[in-house]
Order: sequence, then C-alpha cells, then structure tokens
Amino acid sequence: MTKTVTHEEAAIETMRASVIRKAIGPTILLGSGTYFDFEDPESSEITIEDIAYGLAFEGRCAGQCFSRLLQRRVFYSVAQHCVLMSLMVPPELQLQALMHEVGEAVCGDMTAPLKSLNPSFKAIEKRCEAAILKRFGITMTDRVALKQADVRMLATERRDLLLWRGEKWSLTDIEPYDFHISPWSPEQAAEAFLARYAELTKNPSPQSREVL
Repeated sequence: MTKTVTHEEAAIETMRASVIRKAIGPTILLGSGTYFDFEDPESSEITIEDIAYGLAFEGRCAGQCFSRLLQRRVFYSVAQHCVLMSLMVPPELQLQALMHEVGEAVCGDMTAPLKSLNPSFKAIEKRCEAAILKRFGITMTDRVALKQADVRMLATERRDLLLWRGEKWSLTDIEPYDFHISPWSPEQAAEAFLARYAELTKNPSPQSREVL
C-alpha cells in the first residue's frame, strides 16, 4: 500500500533537507570551524578539541543519570567516562582507552539497546571512528581488553549513576571498579580530556589543564 504524503509532511521534509549541507556530502560543522563529512570521514578534518568538547557535552545513558552520592539527577559525560577508563587500564592501552569513543564526538551517543536495532547507524559510527583514530595515529591493539574495561566502567556507572535495583542484567557478574564516580561539568570534562591527551602523547595542548 502506497502512503500518501500530505502537503504538510512534504513541507516539513523540505525544511529538514534545507539544514543538511550537501555540497560535499552530508556534513556537520565542528567547533573548530571545519566540516565533517559522514560519507567521506577519511578526508574530514577534526581537532582534539572537537573531540574533547564533543564528548564532554554528550551525556552517557541518554542523560538518564541519578547520582546515588548526591541523591539527584546529574549530567555525566562521555568524556569523563573516557578519562576515567584511561586511568584503569595498563599504560600501553591508556591512550586507546581515552580515544575509544571518538566516533561519538561526531555521531552522538546512541544507547546500546537502540544501536542494536540500527545496524546502518552502527556501521557509519564505526567508519567515522576508524577515520578519526587513523588521523590521530592510534591503532587499537587489544579490543578485548578495552571492551572488558568498558564493561567494568558500565558496571561502575550502573552502581553509582543509575537507579538500578539489582534486577538481572547481562553484566550482573561483572565487578565494578573500586572508585566512586563524582560527575564533572562539561567544561571540567573537556579540560580533563585535553589534559589527559596531552599527558599521554607528550604533546601539550594550549587548552589543556591538569586532570581533576
């Protein structure tokens, strides 16, 4: 059965299309002033500041975080997740852990359950991630160890930042880390990310400060 498109729907679709820059492909404008092309991420320019601030203003868990320590809803960023995870892995994996979510700096943080229903989105995100990692000269040498650390981070976040009541999850037997998470503001998370990147690469950034 063919769906009839109403005049109102057509007008809305036209307006939606008008905000997508397609001169060189579907792109977004980054904070550095450069465009990131989802159809050609390999040729797109992106800075470490774009990544740090993109992840710092991106909330984990669809923004549905509740701090057990503070007893209120809080913002907890992907950037903070990455910084903390980088502190939990062996030295040879620390930079990889810090940068393991770079695709989300341009694609956003789609929750894992929703992502599992959208394989095409996952493929785009993985391509963007690979392109950005290559631009920064980073090779993921032990994805299994990184995923294990990522899952332990999720277990820690579930304990500290979600209203989990003990119902069974697939990661029920995963032990959380022994530190407790105190959420940072987006600005703090971005600065901590830049500082950690500078520390691990020995390449100081003018915008980086000491890790909190």
